[in-house]
Amino acid sequence: MNGGFHQAVLERADAAVLVVDPSDLGVRWATPAARRLFGGASGLLPDLVANGDSAAVGTFLQAVRRAGASRLTCAVPVEGSAHRRVDLIARDLSADPDVRGLVVVALDVTGWAATADELGSRLNTDALTGLASRTGFLPRLEQAVRGGPGPVLVFLDLDRFKEVNDCHGHAAGDHVLRLVASRLAAVVTGRGTAARLGGDEFAVLLDELDEQQAIAAAREILAVIATPVTLDEGVIRLSVSAGITFVRPGHGAEDLLHQADLAMYRAKTIGPDGVAVYDQDLEDWALARKHQVDRLAERLEELHAENRALAEAATIDQRTGLPNPATFDADHARRNRVGEPYSLLLVDIDRFHSYNTLYRYLAGHETLRKVGEAIDRSTRAGDRAYRYGGEEFTVLLPATRLDGALALGERIRQEVQRLGLEHRGNPGGVVTVSIGAVEVRAGASVTDAVEEASVAVLEAKDAGRNLVVGRRAGG
Repeated sequence: MNGGFHQAVLERADAAVLVVDPSDLGVRWATPAARRLFGGASGLLPDLVANGDSAAVGTFLQAVRRAGASRLTCAVPVEGSAHRRVDLIARDLSADPDVRGLVVVALDVTGWAATADELGSRLNTDALTGLASRTGFLPRLEQAVRGGPGPVLVFLDLDRFKEVNDCHGHAAGDHVLRLVASRLAAVVTGRGTAARLGGDEFAVLLDELDEQQAIAAAREILAVIATPVTLDEGVIRLSVSAGITFVRPGHGAEDLLHQADLAMYRAKTIGPDGVAVYDQDLEDWALARKHQVDRLAERLEELHAENRALAEAATIDQRTGLPNPATFDADHARRNRVGEPYSLLLVDIDRFHSYNTLYRYLAGHETLRKVGEAIDRSTRAGDRAYRYGGEEFTVLLPATRLDGALALGERIRQEVQRLGLEHRGNPGGVVTVSIGAVEVRAGASVTDAVEEASVAVLEAKDAGRNLVVGRRAGG
């Protein structure tokens, strides 16, 4: 293949590639994609990025000559739109007589960056209470450490909280944790930061206080939290133990959490609603030392488990293992914005309420899992199946017209029926599904597509169930 072939590929491919003069960092050559991304790609490359990143891009390009290859993320202004997040990957080919410059590949990662920011926000927020999570709280504590002495860390642990879960159930326990979090946030607002570290443990970072003020603030927090909680099952009386330590130079965030934790366990020996201040002598307290080691191992495992569960819960339905409704909504919105035709399947298990009545909910959960597996293995490469909620599933079919959607819907319908899952309340005696297939044309919204799919499912139900019915949305 000759140079003309390579030139043609670069000119026609949707790849942003630039050749930069190593002496003045001016753009000597750019592919059409690069010219679109950089508004013509004329001039010095550092001048084509956002003002705040110009110096960094200049330093990055100079460093490429020493390192040979390097990478940098920057912002690129786009007329009439928000800045794009772009990864620059550069390599020094100055010694190549055919190039004699720095080759820079620009990758638009705006979408990925937004997704990463969203996931970061989820990881930094406790899903149950809405407070900062341990992952989100630690950087704030580290920032307080760097700011110098003064702030106070209070470690809080609900006394005998296991009894709440054992006597009233985990749903009641979760309700109590959310209520404690709201009370804690209300009393701390404007004075510091509150976080749920995990389980029944909370932490508060308060503004500068002396020891007496810190103890008074901790007692105020304990009094607010201790207000009885009234449930249908009865009244729950709460008490909290608090350990206090002060931010000091030379102590990192984990050191401070350890100190406040140790003081909190000392407070538990005082009695309900106890408060203790960390002192170096506590390090010699043998029982606390032993407990510290045990708790550290438990916490590390809890943290890993919580992070794994949070990352999975953000995208996966725990019942079926398929992507969850939130993932479907995000994927569907992205697919719809592209403006290219696609199809959507809405799959509904027939007479599933009757199934749960006859076979109970555990069997219903297992049937959801098996039906989800049947749908997933029936899809083609590029398709994606989701649990939509209740007994409903969805499938996104990129670049698929109605006839293709109907064919895949029929394949799914047959695959589910072949499972042979007993259902005495359904004609034929086995579990079946009704499917709405919708071709989504340009101009149709996400809501239009889902509503048309719902209508198609209802038409399939009205026609006798265990059928696939097609419709079109838009166009």
